[in-house]
Order: sequence, then structure tokens, then C-alpha cells
Amino acid sequence: MSGPRADPVVQRALDDAMPADLPADVAHEVAELGVEVWLAEVTGRGRDRWPDYFSDHGARTAVYTQVRVQAAIGRKDPAGPGAVVHLVWAGAGPAGTTMDGRTATVRFIRDERSGTWTPQR
Repeated sequence: MSGPRADPVVQRALDDAMPADLPADVAHEVAELGVEVWLAEVTGRGRDRWPDYFSDHGARTAVYTQVRVQAAIGRKDPAGPGAVVHLVWAGAGPAGTTMDGRTATVRFIRDERSGTWTPQR
């Protein structure tokens, strides 16, 4: 099975592959932000929301179309403080071929004073 009908299966597989290690509300919040950042990364839309994150990529032209996130989870970042969002996504690349099952990660640091999450490269 492929296409949008497979997305719930992909989400369950990702959930099962990486056991939760953050409070559910935090994992959900970070996962939603990760989706927004990743969509900005691959489509170019919304990059102005995170100017520091996209400062060195601002002039790059987005090359993906028909993008959708199939699954996303937020977990503790094993590489350091903060959180990491693991995503599985689909989209049509420069040649126009749509592929499901592409993977990506977005890392975040939390500002303890404001409580906001900031994406980090």
C-alpha cells in the first residue's frame, strides 16, 4: 500500500520503532513544529517564521511539490539537549517523480525562559 492511505500505517511503524521518551504533550508539540519547519524546508513556504534557521538557505529554490508528511514523532535528542523530530514524508522531486517514505530529522532547542522551541541545524 502506498499513497495517503498508507500514512496511518507509517505513523504506527514510526511510533513502534522509537519508544516515547518525552511527555506526550511535549512530543506532540515538537512533532507539529517539526512538520512546519520541514514543509518550509522542502517547499520554501513559511521560511520567514524561522529566519535564523533558514538564513543560509533563503535564496535556495524549493524543488519539491505535492509534499505531505506521512508520519512524525518528537523524541529526546540523543546528540544533546533538546528534542529531535523524526519524519517520514512524500513528495515529487525535481524530475516530477513522487516518492513515499523519504526520511528527515529536525532538531530543536527549548528556551526555558519563554518555553519556545527553536529549530537548530
